[in-house]
Amino acid sequence: MKIYEYPPEKLVGKRFECSCGYTHYSTVKGISVCDGAINELPETVKAIGTDTVFIVADENTFAAAGNTAVTLLEKAGIKCKVCLIKADNGFDRPEPTEKALGNIVMSYDASCGAVIGVGGGVVNDLCKLLSNTARIPYIYVPTCASMDGYTSDSASVIYNGVKTSVKCKCPDYLICDTDIISKAPKKLLLAGIGDMCAKTVSICEWRISNLITGEHYCDDVAEIMRRCFKAATDNAETAIGGDKNAVKEIVYGLITVGMAMTYAKSSRPASGVEHYYSHLWDMRCLEENRQCELHGIQVGVGTCLTLKKYEKLKKTTPDKEKALLSINSFDKQAWERGVRKYFGSSAESIIALEDKEGKYDKQKCASRLDIIVDKWDEILKIIEQELIPYGKLEALFKKIGHPTTPGEIGESDESAAKAFLHTSDIRDKYILSRLLYDTGETEPGDQ
Repeated sequence: MKIYEYPPEKLVGKRFECSCGYTHYSTVKGISVCDGAINELPETVKAIGTDTVFIVADENTFAAAGNTAVTLLEKAGIKCKVCLIKADNGFDRPEPTEKALGNIVMSYDASCGAVIGVGGGVVNDLCKLLSNTARIPYIYVPTCASMDGYTSDSASVIYNGVKTSVKCKCPDYLICDTDIISKAPKKLLLAGIGDMCAKTVSICEWRISNLITGEHYCDDVAEIMRRCFKAATDNAETAIGGDKNAVKEIVYGLITVGMAMTYAKSSRPASGVEHYYSHLWDMRCLEENRQCELHGIQVGVGTCLTLKKYEKLKKTTPDKEKALLSINSFDKQAWERGVRKYFGSSAESIIALEDKEGKYDKQKCASRLDIIVDKWDEILKIIEQELIPYGKLEALFKKIGHPTTPGEIGESDESAAKAFLHTSDIRDKYILSRLLYDTGETEPGDQ
């Protein structure tokens, strides 16, 4: 069987020697997805060999499942140390900042033999980092189907004001109680669907990057993403309507995406420029001291914006002379001024990153341009093969109540345009904004 033909539970313990050159495997030891799965928690803790655990949740997720987890564990003779992370600045939910991680670390009791995270993406990311640092097992009990990082070996955190993907560890055990998850607010499920629908872009950009930069690519892992995307679009309406089987299919997809990132040894299969919209909105919200929208909702809107840009790109042909003029006119001091104006307190980290990576190095850009011009027909073919038409995704999102425009999530068209222009600044991943820059097609304010 191919790696993408296995359901998530069957991937546990599997190693795949792949023709891409990688050995694909995940360190996740156990996955349970069913109604009442939380009842397996005491047995899982005992299998680890500890009688004391450190439970992390926020106030909402503790009410949804944390209290039940404590009751089950204490009844089984397992001692629980509980840490509730709280939102800052009057926000309605916590963010994955250094402060939030610091609070968890300071609350951690070294007598605990395992970490149990009960909650959504923020809880999971912070617990992965804690368990990685403390070198103890981690059990994740998700309370919603809001994001695709369940089983990934990285965590998205805001560090020095920059949204960063930090390498850490996968959860050792994943206990997905579909009864609990199906009772979560529908907006959280919309976020999970939005995150899953981004895979149409991420795979497209992964293939384009492989063509232009030689970045490692695996079509078996890409096929996992294609199937997860299809699972999301096929089940979105019925899942939002409350069908538990459809919700379970969404959960399966989210779990599988996380494992695929581990297989690829990067977040590349799951995120492209559409995720960078979200990262930049998060950073701007932190800078402006305002609550950001849920990550998956932002990503869904970012996917809509990205699809429209690709449809515009398909109508163009690279003009090498124009592109070289643009590349050679790069003024680093002017760029730094723009970065400081947009990023504020996190600007110096962005500038230091460019000094290290040289994304705007004129010779590198010119070399990539030669490849782009030579391979333009292949690039267009990839776009045609991988991307869902914007109108089709927009229609689905409107049916299920998922936002499609920046204004629906508290962002302006101007903020979206500025975010797109800076997506090429924050990480060394070849995405649409980098392609447009290399071809001289970047237009300030362009939507």
